[in-house]
Amino acid sequence: MRKLLLLSIALLSVVGSYATTKKVLFIGNSYTYTNNMPLMLQNLTLAMGDTLIYDESDPGGYTMQQHTTNATTIAKIFSQHWDVVVIQEQSQMPAFPPSQVLTDTYPYAARLDSMVHANDSCTQTMFMMTWGHANGDPANCAGYPAICTYDGMQQRLRESYMEMGVNNHAVVAPVGMAFKIMVDSAYNPWLYIADSSHPLVPGSYLESCVLYGSIYHKRTLNCSYLSGLSATDVHLLQRVADKVVFDSMALWQQNGHYPYAGFTHTTTGNTVSLTATPTIISGYSWSFGDMTTDTAANPVHIYTASGIYTISHTVTTDCFTETLTDTVHIGVTTDVSSAQINNSSRIISLGNNKIKYALSLTGADEIVITDMSGKIIKHYNAATLPVTDNLLSGIYVYRLFTQNGKEMYAGKISVY
Repeated sequence: MRKLLLLSIALLSVVGSYATTKKVLFIGNSYTYTNNMPLMLQNLTLAMGDTLIYDESDPGGYTMQQHTTNATTIAKIFSQHWDVVVIQEQSQMPAFPPSQVLTDTYPYAARLDSMVHANDSCTQTMFMMTWGHANGDPANCAGYPAICTYDGMQQRLRESYMEMGVNNHAVVAPVGMAFKIMVDSAYNPWLYIADSSHPLVPGSYLESCVLYGSIYHKRTLNCSYLSGLSATDVHLLQRVADKVVFDSMALWQQNGHYPYAGFTHTTTGNTVSLTATPTIISGYSWSFGDMTTDTAANPVHIYTASGIYTISHTVTTDCFTETLTDTVHIGVTTDVSSAQINNSSRIISLGNNKIKYALSLTGADEIVITDMSGKIIKHYNAATLPVTDNLLSGIYVYRLFTQNGKEMYAGKISVY
């Protein structure tokens, strides 16, 4: 027998939240309605255990200026309380020269935002950053060479949407930046239809994942809703969306009043150090899952017993309250047999991005695989563990946990 001292908390879930209902109005055009994206987002939201109540005003080719005088758009803005109103401009206009965007887009973005807040001062305006055309904008390239290429067009779209966020105290949903990761990396699936502008179903699915993360502040990875796509493609699209939204949440949401209750934590023994990573807050509240609470921004908590605990972090503003949670496993010591340690060598890389689980789980045993940043990529129990699996190329950490939450072995695997 070999005794190992566990000096860390093992995470069995990504940060999540209680079931949440959001009322969202979409104002846009075909970039919103293609593939019935709002319904796709509603289905994804339902699969995540949340609820989306939505309406939309998105005639084909519409500009923000047209929306400011459109009776349907105006009526829907004032029809009820909305938590979030998502607005996107015609696909080319924000990519035009800054002087042109200043006169042709920004005033109408501000007018729509003013209508939103005239209806309800607490509603959060969210500008949806759209994606560059796959081949740039050849129709306007001669007059403005910056948009002759995809990269140049995407850069101008990013600049304009970020400025709309600043100008209107709004948040930004970075859909265009998720498209950029897929395009730059030449990942499959391809996102565009033949016109190199509108999205195929994978593009709309990526759009819905970014919007879900931006609205609900929860990751989509391992969401069961596939929208007719393959599990492999969906897994990649979810990962890309989560990376873009959560790696830069403070950037995308820095100018709004929409709170994010994110947090990180590190552990030594049974002492947990928590760091809040919110965007906009006016108050903190922590619950540690052991009948104790705290209101400090970055508390340190000492658990008095081993066990499984749910940490809840709540942040509040004048308009919103958000609670995010994470489940943690406190371990002290455990005896690990040589057979259990040797079991770790039975997760085998087969090449061609495949791995083999040459082991079995029983009872409440669990296997968790994370990337090198700590993000959970796979999570299986005895009932769901496959014989083989697919992973993107890279280095991963895997852990086996027994039913009492104790880590029985850990190791790394290189997938190629």
